[in-house]
Amino acid sequence: MVRGLDFGRYFGISAFPMFPLAHFFRREQSDRMKTFSTSRSGTWALLFFAATTLGLFAGTTDPVTPRRPTELFNGRDLTGWTAVAKGTNTTDIWWATNGVIRCAGKPFGYLRTLQTYRDYQLHVEWRWPAGPGNSGVFLQLNPPDKVWPYCYEAQLLAGSAGEIRLNGGATLQAINPPTAKSVPRRLPSSEKPAGEWNSYDLVCRGHSITVRVNGVLQNEVTGTSVDSGCIGLQAEGQIVEFRNLTLAPLPVP
Repeated sequence: MVRGLDFGRYFGISAFPMFPLAHFFRREQSDRMKTFSTSRSGTWALLFFAATTLGLFAGTTDPVTPRRPTELFNGRDLTGWTAVAKGTNTTDIWWATNGVIRCAGKPFGYLRTLQTYRDYQLHVEWRWPAGPGNSGVFLQLNPPDKVWPYCYEAQLLAGSAGEIRLNGGATLQAINPPTAKSVPRRLPSSEKPAGEWNSYDLVCRGHSITVRVNGVLQNEVTGTSVDSGCIGLQAEGQIVEFRNLTLAPLPVP
């Protein structure tokens, strides 16, 4: 059965289904088109590729701005999500149980929404049932799928929640030094002990991101290079659980 284009063969990853074509071309079209011959056969190949993939990804090409609170996880299964991991079967990493998304932590990868979003607030709860570990919440995640993707990561490394990391080439206009790959949290850790549930409240407004950990404002950045993308959960070494993933309209400024 056709499950979507498998770009994994080019990037060494397992992933399906893939991103909407419009978002893929937004960043990649100019480079891809250079690889095609200017001959008639090359032109027809491009048209055929576009026509077939548009059919596969119909209905998920435009970012959604939420108008009312929406649960991203239905509590029963991973409908609406797809898993990505480097060179492995992704079905062994993520599963839904008792209203919780559980991640084995290994091998490294992520679970992301099929839909892209823009201008929203996101509530996520997480805990470490087997001891402190490392994970993250990916915001404005853009193609191609790879480990690690182009995104802004709200860090979940135990003791460092509130940090924002720049993954896969993501940039900020105002960051010092310009080569920095992360923005540390503002205040001492506001996390709870391992085993207890923590909460992230994340606001993506235009080209800015605000991060609260258990209600404490820990970070705010502006000048992100993209203002929309998928939402992802990271597998990075330790068992981690997520629940109550709620997307809502932006709060009043």
